[in-house]
Amino acid sequence: MFDQSQIRALVEPILNASNPAKALREHVLSAGGNWVEANSTDLFEISFADIAGIGFGTKEAAQNWITNAITHLSVEQFEALA
Repeated sequence: MFDQSQIRALVEPILNASNPAKALREHVLSAGGNWVEANSTDLFEISFADIAGIGFGTKEAAQNWITNAITHLSVEQFEALA
């Protein structure tokens, strides 16, 4: 289980990346996970750091993962992202 500071450490560089989906992909792969390139119309699921994101294509799934990751943060951790 990841604590809030670990989740923040994961989310912050992904949020600040020019391509958040690519940044999340790099994190998943560096942690030993798998990432299959999907069509933009394929339903895609990301399960990483005990957080899931789903959407049509990697961009939408990554955005959903980021949104779900942020909900795991306290107000203080969330405000520190800005």
